[in-house]
Amino acid sequence: MWLREYDKNQEQIMIIEYCRTKNYNFGDDLNPWIWPRLLGDELLSRDDGIYLVGIGTLLTSKRLEVQLKDAKEVVIFSSGTWGDNAPALPENCKVYGVRGPRTAKRLGLSEDKAIGDGAYLLRKVDLPAVKQTNDIGFMPHHRSEQYIDWQTICDQLGIKFITAQQPVDDCLAQLRSCKRVITEAMHGAIVADAMRIPWTPVKFSPLFREDKWYDFAESMQLKLSFYPLPFINHQSMPFLKMVEVGSKKFISQTFNIKPKWQELIFNGFGKNSESTLELIESLKEVISLNKTCMSSDEVVESVTDKQYELVSKLKEDYKAS
Repeated sequence: MWLREYDKNQEQIMIIEYCRTKNYNFGDDLNPWIWPRLLGDELLSRDDGIYLVGIGTLLTSKRLEVQLKDAKEVVIFSSGTWGDNAPALPENCKVYGVRGPRTAKRLGLSEDKAIGDGAYLLRKVDLPAVKQTNDIGFMPHHRSEQYIDWQTICDQLGIKFITAQQPVDDCLAQLRSCKRVITEAMHGAIVADAMRIPWTPVKFSPLFREDKWYDFAESMQLKLSFYPLPFINHQSMPFLKMVEVGSKKFISQTFNIKPKWQELIFNGFGKNSESTLELIESLKEVISLNKTCMSSDEVVESVTDKQYELVSKLKEDYKAS
């Protein structure tokens, strides 16, 4: 696990709104990595009260109606929403595009606002050459890394483990070094797709959110089929934590309050070695089936070009203002 080191200069030159976590998370961290490269520092000033809401499932009621309620303006570019969290867009929002048709529908926007995930703009960024030295890479969701030693699992399978909890440059290089990617992390799939690497979507965690994937996939004219992996947890839960989680789940189910509490994972004393073998066998099956996804060259070029045109429009709009 990598500990995040914040760049003080970065914090001084931009108002980029995204999910900040204690440790690195590749999908979220694409925001401070890619937007300065595309927009330039001159548009990302701390003084103007304009927030750029970009890559990620960021369009929630809490974010737009509470956290950013005092913003002068909120610029939305390729963000997504899901479930019952969709906000009513405040008047201070300027929408250049959202992640997919499901987000557009939830926000009451026309379908032409579904422009795809902004991570496809990596195709418009100069990246160093990388040799494809790994046949298969595996990337779990960053939260799934807390349950099991994925490095050991991948070593036993002879595949490359790619953690989402590392700097963007390192994660990009490792993804691009693979000829095929198996991923539970949505931005592992999106970046593989953008880089023209075949990928296979799997779901491991009970908290896996398929709806987010369908949102981006439909904007790329993709039909998804997820391969389920058995969920196991090698980390035993401290007794007091077991009491807390158990109590919250019971209260939520009994009194129908705090729906998120029902999603808490109660893992007790962890799982045994038999469950680990079951997981390994499931991954072996996914590897041997070799069923992959990838959007067509025509679609990925069209989506990327449209996004890049909108980036140019955004730059002109705010240079003019």
